[in-house]
Amino acid sequence: MPGAPVVSGVSPREGFPGTKITIRGENLGTSQQDLIGVFVNGADCLLISEWRSQSKIIALAPAKEGSGDIIVATRSGGVGSCSVQFKILKEHNVGPMKETAVWVNEKYHPRRRKGGVTGVGGEAEDPLGLDVASDSNFPKDQLTEMFPECSGDITSERFDPAYFLLEHHSATTFDDLKAGTEYLRRKVSGHNENQLSFIKANTNSIMDQLDTLRSIRRRYELDRREYGAEPTVGVESAIFKCKEEADKMFFDVLGRKDKADKTRNAITVMNRFKFLFYLPSSIRGHLNKEDYDRVIEEYERAKALYGNSEEPLFQAYLAEAEKGVQTMKEDLYQRIRQGVLSIDQQKKLIGCLVQLEKDGDPAWESVQTRYRLTFQLMENCKNAHLEKDRSLVPRGVGGGGAVAPNFVTSPANKIREMFTPPDDIDKIPQNVLFVEDLTERMAVEFPELWKLGQSYFKHELHVEPDMGKQPVFREMVISSISFFCNLVRAAALPAAPIPNREDYGVWKEASNSNTWLPHCLKHVRGAYSVLISHDLPGPVLDIVKTLTTDLRMSSLNNILNTVVDETYILHEKEDWVQDMSDEHGAVTKLPKLFECVVLEAIALIKEVVLAIDNREDDILEYETSRAGTELLFQKVMSAFAFTLENAATENYYSNQTDIPPDSKRLLLCLNNCQFTRTVVVPKIVKNLHDIEQLSLEKAARESVSMYTVLDHKLFDAYIELKCEPIIAVIEHNMYMGKFDWAKCVRPASARNYVKEIVHSAACVHSEVSRMGPEFVFRVMTKLVEAICEELNRLFCCIQRMNSNGCVQAWIDIRCVEKSLKPYMNGNSDNYMSEAVRPLLELEKEKDVLLVQECVTEFQASMRRHIQCFSAKS
Repeated sequence: MPGAPVVSGVSPREGFPGTKITIRGENLGTSQQDLIGVFVNGADCLLISEWRSQSKIIALAPAKEGSGDIIVATRSGGVGSCSVQFKILKEHNVGPMKETAVWVNEKYHPRRRKGGVTGVGGEAEDPLGLDVASDSNFPKDQLTEMFPECSGDITSERFDPAYFLLEHHSATTFDDLKAGTEYLRRKVSGHNENQLSFIKANTNSIMDQLDTLRSIRRRYELDRREYGAEPTVGVESAIFKCKEEADKMFFDVLGRKDKADKTRNAITVMNRFKFLFYLPSSIRGHLNKEDYDRVIEEYERAKALYGNSEEPLFQAYLAEAEKGVQTMKEDLYQRIRQGVLSIDQQKKLIGCLVQLEKDGDPAWESVQTRYRLTFQLMENCKNAHLEKDRSLVPRGVGGGGAVAPNFVTSPANKIREMFTPPDDIDKIPQNVLFVEDLTERMAVEFPELWKLGQSYFKHELHVEPDMGKQPVFREMVISSISFFCNLVRAAALPAAPIPNREDYGVWKEASNSNTWLPHCLKHVRGAYSVLISHDLPGPVLDIVKTLTTDLRMSSLNNILNTVVDETYILHEKEDWVQDMSDEHGAVTKLPKLFECVVLEAIALIKEVVLAIDNREDDILEYETSRAGTELLFQKVMSAFAFTLENAATENYYSNQTDIPPDSKRLLLCLNNCQFTRTVVVPKIVKNLHDIEQLSLEKAARESVSMYTVLDHKLFDAYIELKCEPIIAVIEHNMYMGKFDWAKCVRPASARNYVKEIVHSAACVHSEVSRMGPEFVFRVMTKLVEAICEELNRLFCCIQRMNSNGCVQAWIDIRCVEKSLKPYMNGNSDNYMSEAVRPLLELEKEKDVLLVQECVTEFQASMRRHIQCFSAKS
């Protein structure tokens, strides 16, 4: 493992911020990635450092004054140490032409030590030839205070000897300083001797140069005596005389040349007459062909040729051509103001107007025209659909008007059809048709306004743009988008708060718009995608994004509320056809219908509403939306409890004529309730697990709690329905035929009311076991408990009883206990114990044997009934 980094040298030793410095040492890292810190004077320079090798790093001096250590930290060696310092100087009067970094070529100067080896740091040799003690340096702070603008670096322009001596030799003796001075003097003398040697070696060349200089001087003195002190004046005079003579010689030739040129120019002008004479008719022909470039080209050519001519004929033809050009100007200007042209066509017309020097700014006027037409387009679209909306007959009056979709398929299909409009356009409300029409038009027209404005400010419309109009154009764009979004809100979200709603339209069919929200969202998203593709500014796109967020949240709420509403009337779809299974018993199709409705809604919500496209926000990131959605999902999962309750207990309209009796309805709904609680609700929650923003633990818990409450309610209703008839006839059957316990004859078997009890319990057992085995023990235990309670009451109310009556009572009680024993709980046992308490104990053996024989006979005769009780799991 490499050791800690050690910095032993730096070059240069001082510099201004930004100075390139070379740091040398050992263990300075294995790569650039191994470096985790390069600190110069306490400032981290890692981002402006370059690792070269394990012994060299290149860095820039930071913007921090003062002196300090250079510390290198690496992943492999940790935080290192330093034996040198770097001084960062303060820069004054920094300007654009001021250098801000100094570079000194790095050299290695071995330092003389007494009997030792030179260090690794590459420190410079002392100019006085003395050894510098590192522990006797003068304090840097005091040096900076004493010499604020000086330096001890001998290579610096601000070198100060006193600074140098205090910095390096504050502890050196005077004799050593004298010796160092002699050493420095010897070095200078040696340098001078080197210069003298150079002169001696090049004596011949130096003498030749002196001879040449003497020759030049002699020639200059001769010319001065012969031509005077300023010879160039005479030369200039001679040149002027030569020029005058030359002009006299060629005067006649030049005159003839000028005459020939005039003749040639006249002939050229005559050749151009044909073009000028035909110019007005040519302009009219090109205007009919809309060849505006050719008109401008010929007109400018004619002006260039004849514009400055004083010939009346020329000016007459030019005036007629000017009229045609002026007509073209007005025509082009009117076409631009109509705003029905494409961007390329408008660019061409604007270029023509600019060439013709049309007054004003035609490019900006075209932008304003496009803005006005965009607003007018949206307003006209709104008025057209509002007129159709007002002309419709409201629903319920003559049967006319657009209505919400009327689906005759399954409830799940109704949820699915919310995202697909019907083919018959008459069934779609006008406000929804308006949203479709408006979004399609806006997706086509608004980009034209944006591209035209961008072309204006990018110098693409042949004019110099007025950059001060950028805020005006920005306001145009924002106002157009805001008006568009408010129009959509007024049509699709009638409950949304909009200032001055009347300006955006009041729709008669707005109450039906909730059903069409996913359809409206689809069209708005399409327009939003078009706007994003044209790189509109963020604030403009945020306006449309807010609209899509509102539509998505409203769609989510509407879908879930629709699911709840559909669930509430789902019992009307019940056909009571049983689906038998070993695991769940008899279950009807109602839970599956509920599951299909909810899962279909969840799939469509994930696909359309919660899917994030085109810079849209996650609507579930908002606390209010998330809490509301969780509450709606709780309401959705709990809504089926009301459906089951209605199916079990209420009289309702159904397409099915074969509605089972109440007891069977209660059992089926009880099993459906358990199936929903244990299978359907967990499946719904599982389908929502990938929506990580939702916390559905509470919703699932509350819905399960509601189904549990419904289970108890239906169970109590069933027990009451089945127990009351059985319990009500026990006393009547017991005393049938004016039976009297005090006059009872010797018993031969159990009485008939006991057999009636067992038979009735067997009937209930048979009915419950067909629904599901898990209900058998639950229902039978409650039923047996009620029977035992009634028997306890009846036996405790017997006032007189003979011995035969006592034996008969023991026989009856033992037969009931033997038959219903599998379903007797603690309460039942207690009731039966209390029932036998008033009876006398059988002391005679023959009585005991009689009881056993009767019980055995009863078990044999009722064995089929008793076997069904014993077969419980």
